[in-house]
Amino acid sequence: MQMRDLVLRGFAAALVGAAGTPLAAQDYTQHQWPGSIYGFQLANVLPSGQPVIPVFEGWYPNPDGTKTLSFSYFNLNYEETLNIPIGPDNFIEPSQFDGMQPTHFMAAPDDRGRNNRHESVFTIVVPGDYTETVDWTLRIRGQTYRVRGRPVSEPYRMDDGESSTSSPVAATVKLDPNGPAAKGRLGVTHGPLIASVGQPLPLSVWVDPQPRSSSIVTWYHHQGPGTVTFSQPEVEIEGAAEVETTATFSEPGDYLLRVTAIENLSALVQHCCWTNSYVQVTVR
Repeated sequence: MQMRDLVLRGFAAALVGAAGTPLAAQDYTQHQWPGSIYGFQLANVLPSGQPVIPVFEGWYPNPDGTKTLSFSYFNLNYEETLNIPIGPDNFIEPSQFDGMQPTHFMAAPDDRGRNNRHESVFTIVVPGDYTETVDWTLRIRGQTYRVRGRPVSEPYRMDDGESSTSSPVAATVKLDPNGPAAKGRLGVTHGPLIASVGQPLPLSVWVDPQPRSSSIVTWYHHQGPGTVTFSQPEVEIEGAAEVETTATFSEPGDYLLRVTAIENLSALVQHCCWTNSYVQVTVR
């Protein structure tokens, strides 16, 4: 096997493929892997036919002594969405950490500040004395792409304002008005809710952006077959608010939806100031 390491502005994606085999069906002989995230986008994001690259963004210590590892992904297609179910083509090792990674990989975003990457889509908490790697592997179109999360690597240590300061800035998110509140990348998980194919499922999230004045609330299809259509996938709020939408599912199965609340898009580049939470849905 041949290992290629891409170090892109403080995080790495490790690409594993058969020696001498092109990265994907596209001809990469004219594309060199650049040293910056921006060159990577320009050289390799195409309409379709490209892979999805798992990315380890970094880790940060938690107040209770554990550590949180943050992962994201590059879909190198700006039109093609990919589904890779959890299993032999989408897994995390050691196996006790397997299960929260996405199976639905959205096309590369073109929002200002996003840099074609889907940031911090899930996190994994490990014990404070854990020194091994946490590996996320994706297999697609005959190629294997693997990234190794290293919770002891100082170059990958991230600041977490929610844990390390007395004035956290991420919004507070609740998926039930009487349920637990989430603040930061780890979030909370709610459900399972029950839905029917083709029938809109009402969803609500309660968001308080304090100490900030506003927040962008966005829903994502994180896991599950088929497609999910949100009536309002993104809403910007001023002050605390209940944000409502509906989700319509094209196929039966088990789904995981992700909702984020973030101050602004520039915070994504800074790895700062947003909250993830998740909703489990069983569709019949």
